[in-house]
Formats: sequence, C-alpha cells, structure tokens
Amino acid sequence: MRISQWSKVDTNWYLGVRCHKCETPILFALDRGGAAVEPGRAGKLVLTCSLAECRHQSDYSTAAVSRFQKQPAVLNETRS
Repeated sequence: MRISQWSKVDTNWYLGVRCHKCETPILFALDRGGAAVEPGRAGKLVLTCSLAECRHQSDYSTAAVSRFQKQPAVLNETRS
C-alpha cells in the first residue's frame, strides 16, 4: 500500500465576509497575499450563504472583509 505524504488539509487562506443572518463565513476569493493592492473600481458584491439551512442572499459591498483558513470542522479568522 502506498500512503501519500501530502497533507489533505486545505492550508490556503480565503477572503470572506460573515453572513448577515447566521454569521457563517462566506468565502469568495483565494487570498494570494503579497503587497497591498490599490483598490479597483467599486462594484456590487452580492453573495449567498453556503449554509444549507440559511441560504441568505445579501449585498456585502460595504461589509468588513476578513481572512479565513479552512480547517477540519473549524474556521480560523483574522480581520483585515
């Protein structure tokens, strides 16, 4: 039997917001890190909560964006 030495845990960081209704993180982009980027043209950010029991859809254009990292059964968060 051959066992892979690669971790099955997702170690990437993601950008996301908290659902206005249930506070579950809604991840919408991979955080590639690096230097600060000059903000582009403002647009509308409408997202739907991925939690099956919620599925709340709302405009998050002015919401605080945070960084989240997926871990088994736990989400870590750092505010940006």
